[in-house]
Amino acid sequence: MGTSKRFYTKLTLIPLHIIMHSLFMIKKQKVIWKIDTNQEQQLKRKWNKISLKRSEGFSITFQKDRELIDRIKRETLLHNKNNITRTAAYLAYYKSHPEVHWSFLAHMVSRNAGYFMTDLKGEFLPELIEPSVIQELYFTLEKGNSMIFHDAYPQLLLYEESKRRKCSLFHLCKFFNVSTFMEGVWEMFFDGDRTPLLPSAQIINEQNHIEKNLIRTEQFQKLQHQLSFKLQEWLHLSQILFPVLPINKSIGKTMQGFESAKKRIVLGQNLYVMLFQRNNFRPVYHFACNNRHTGSRSDYDSEVFGASKSQTCHSPKEKLSFFKTKKSQKLYSPNLEEVWDNTYHGPFHSSDWFSISKNIISQIRLVSKPSPQIRVAYWAGLHQIETVYLLKQYFRLIKKNRGL
Repeated sequence: MGTSKRFYTKLTLIPLHIIMHSLFMIKKQKVIWKIDTNQEQQLKRKWNKISLKRSEGFSITFQKDRELIDRIKRETLLHNKNNITRTAAYLAYYKSHPEVHWSFLAHMVSRNAGYFMTDLKGEFLPELIEPSVIQELYFTLEKGNSMIFHDAYPQLLLYEESKRRKCSLFHLCKFFNVSTFMEGVWEMFFDGDRTPLLPSAQIINEQNHIEKNLIRTEQFQKLQHQLSFKLQEWLHLSQILFPVLPINKSIGKTMQGFESAKKRIVLGQNLYVMLFQRNNFRPVYHFACNNRHTGSRSDYDSEVFGASKSQTCHSPKEKLSFFKTKKSQKLYSPNLEEVWDNTYHGPFHSSDWFSISKNIISQIRLVSKPSPQIRVAYWAGLHQIETVYLLKQYFRLIKKNRGL
C-alpha cells in the first residue's frame, strides 16, 4: 500500500503526459512564413556571385580589414570559453542589435544547453549513467555549442561593424569559414530584408554545420548507440524550457530525434515562432535580463532546485510530488563552472556545407505545430527519471541485504 501511494503521482502524471503527447502528435504543422519567388531569385544571384568570387581567390588589401578580422577572432575566442560566457555574449549582442532575433533565440537555447550539462552532474544522472558516458555526453554538448558559436559569432560581429561603417563587410565571411549560404542571406538583410529570412537561414546553417562536423562523426555515432544515450532519450531529458516567472507560465518544446538535421531545423523554427509571439516574448526577455545564467536550474526555480549539495540530500526516497517537491526538499542542480572545466578548444572546421545545387530553398521557412503545455512534459520527465533512480536504489538495497 505504501509503495503504491508513494508512486501515485508518477502513475498519474506520466500517463497524462503520454496521452497529451499522443493527442498533439496528430495535429498538423502550419507554415507561418516561407521565402517568396523574388527573394529566391535574389539569393540565387548572390550565391552565384559569391561562389565565383571565392573560386577566383580573394585577399585583404586594407589594413583596417586585417585588424577587424583579428579583433573578431580574438573576441570570438574570448567569449567561447564555456556555456556561461557564450550565453552572456548572445544576450549582450541582442540588447545592442534587437533586429537580429536569432541572437536571443540562441541565448535561450544556450541556457538550456547549460541545464543539460549540469544535469549530468546533478541529482539523478550520476547514479544512472556511467562516468565515462557522462563525460562523453558533456563533451558532445560542449563541442556542438562551441562549434555553433565559433561559426555564428563572427557573423554577428561583421554585421555590427557593417552597421557602424554603413557599408557591407560580408565579403569577409570567407576569412571566418562562414558558408556561402549565410553570406548571401546577410547581404540581403543588410540591404533591408526584414522578413524572417535571416533567422530561418541561421537555424538551417547552424544545424547543417554541426550535422557535418559533429553528428556524422564516428565518435557521435558510437555514443548514439550506447544504452545510456538511449536511456536519456527515453526519459525525455530534452525539454527546451523558456522560463517565465511564475514558473508555471513557462513555455517550451520537447526535443526528439536529435540525430536528424531536418527535425532539429523544424524544432528551431517552432521555438523561434513561439519565442517571438507577442504574448511570449516580453516575459521571457524579462526573465533573461533579470536572472543571470549559471547553468543551475535553480536560476529559474529555486524552490525545487538547489545549487549546492548542502541544500540537498541524497536518499532513496521520493522527493517529487505534483509540480513541486515533498516537504520543501530540493533537487541538486549545480552551477556549471563548479562541476565542469572549459574543455573544447577546437579544431573548428569550415562551415561551407552549402552548394548551390543543394535543394535548400524549400527549408527556408518558419513552421509551427501545437504542442501540450511544457509544464506537464517537464514534470513528467522529472518523475520518469526519479522512478528509474528509485528503482535502481531499491535493487541496490535488496542486493546488499541479501549479501549479493
